Amino acid sequence: MNRKSIKLIAVLMSVGLLTAGGAAQADSFALGAKVGTTGLGVEGTYGLRENVNLRGGLYGFTYSTDVEETDVDYDADLKLRSAALLADWHPFSGGFRLTAGAYYNGNELTGKARGELDIGDGAERYQGTLDATIDWRSFAPYLGIGYGNAIQGGRWSFALDAGVMFTGSPDVSLRGQVETNDDDVRQRFREDVREEERELQDDLDDFKYYPVLSLGVAYRF
Repeated sequence: MNRKSIKLIAVLMSVGLLTAGGAAQADSFALGAKVGTTGLGVEGTYGLRENVNLRGGLYGFTYSTDVEETDVDYDADLKLRSAALLADWHPFSGGFRLTAGAYYNGNELTGKARGELDIGDGAERYQGTLDATIDWRSFAPYLGIGYGNAIQGGRWSFALDAGVMFTGSPDVSLRGQVETNDDDVRQRFREDVREEERELQDDLDDFKYYPVLSLGVAYRF
């Protein structure tokens, strides 16, 4: 399934969910908190129709760790930054729901390696620094399922979501500096950085999907 097909499915499902069901639920709004693979989030849910809710959210988190990739050790920061506009359809008038929509995807992984660098196909090791940036396209269609309806039932409700953001392959960028005054070494270093970037891009080309798993609680006003 190509990117255009995924976008079309998400849009058609969103339109279908927004037009399904009966009359709109007046004054039906809930505010909730989420935790999951998108980070910590705040969500607002509005009841559009009897079985259809519109949900929007903001999410974020920063996680620092050590990452080894192609024999290079990075001090890495995973920055989760996203926003979502989703339509939830409850086909059985209960908690179970089907969800379609899209995320603004600002997720980014950055890393810095310092000291002795083993890059490229040659036997030479460099003293220097290497900065890596991995990010994804900003528009990501979303399809998923879940349980929980913040608009129906009591004031408090719980929710579970499981789905996929279709992010496409990430973009990789490497920038480096080598500690030398030798022009030949500098040129070889630049060439090895480009080769390292190509290898890292090839390793990550298949990571086109981002899993979304979350738990949340909401209060209906």
